[in-house]
Amino acid sequence: MTNKKDDLRRLGIYLLIVASSSAMLFACFKLINQSETALAILSEVFCAAPALANLITRAVTKEGFRDMKLHLHLTGNLRYYLLAFLLPFVCTFMSYIPPIILGGHSDWLGGFTLKNIVAAILMLAAQGAVMSAGLVGEELGWRGYMNQKMEPLVGVVGTVLIGGAVWSLWHLPSDMSLYLAGEETLSEAFQTVGGRLLFLPGYAAFYMWLTKKTDSVWPAVLSHGISNASQTCIMELLRMGDIPENAEINSGIFEFVPFIITGIVFLWLMLRDKKKTEQKN
Repeated sequence: MTNKKDDLRRLGIYLLIVASSSAMLFACFKLINQSETALAILSEVFCAAPALANLITRAVTKEGFRDMKLHLHLTGNLRYYLLAFLLPFVCTFMSYIPPIILGGHSDWLGGFTLKNIVAAILMLAAQGAVMSAGLVGEELGWRGYMNQKMEPLVGVVGTVLIGGAVWSLWHLPSDMSLYLAGEETLSEAFQTVGGRLLFLPGYAAFYMWLTKKTDSVWPAVLSHGISNASQTCIMELLRMGDIPENAEINSGIFEFVPFIITGIVFLWLMLRDKKKTEQKN
């Protein structure tokens, strides 16, 4: 009971700091719009907020800094790093390409030659590596701390769903920025927020599974970077084909299906592993 109380207190402090980082961007919205320097500085602070919340919470609660999950743990785990690289690309591919084919526009896919795909994957690797460097701040917080405190309180399913929602809503300043700037309607902003709430829990399950399997945040960092770069990669391949300049690529609800399936699969895998562990004990 004491451990759960400690976990709840530490989780509460952590979430309060993370929420404050989102509130900071809302409060400074006008300054951000007026100054590129302010935008750059506050964006960096915001991206690092989950990791900073991890460190501050550990210091304030005197928890210490053990089990930060910062070791690479490459030995025996290379298959997890490979999956961390490939799965986001596959999910992004499946969210865009099948709707194009089903819509009768397979002629748009002329750029998907073996040569172009290999070149795109190499570009994806380079972009993913660069992006990953800036995503340590997120994964050290979400997977490296929040999940560890949340799971004993709400279980695996609760951690994926609640943790995924927290992660999604933390992006509110970004998702609402166009509305606040008067460039889109409130309804359009809410569609962006809702879309993120649909697909991020899928990645939350996958990243949580990766972290459990490797006892390291680095596979999640890698996969997060590849995920962010995959959309650009797929769009670049489409531009190499015969897609009209005025074409609208809108996958609709199908866009979220691969991520929802991913979440279900890796949630099931974690529950199965947990059951096996309980049976052994």
